[in-house]
Amino acid sequence: MRDAIELEWAGIPSACIVHTEMSGSAQAIARVSGHEDYPFVTVDYPHIPTAMWTKDEAREVAKEVAPLVRRLLVSE
Repeated sequence: MRDAIELEWAGIPSACIVHTEMSGSAQAIARVSGHEDYPFVTVDYPHIPTAMWTKDEAREVAKEVAPLVRRLLVSE
């Protein structure tokens, strides 16, 4: 989360992707960074929080989050 916020501060559009289990931590980092409402994308179960996924699982996650990440990066 902090990396995404710092990239935004530098003028680089960014998107933060976190597992649902880490969303509380991501929200806390956004809050202490002064961006309480910073949007982010979550990955949920059955994908495990450690992101130790097979290639097929990684492709599945990418397909799920790609449209959400695009929305965060592109204003239409």
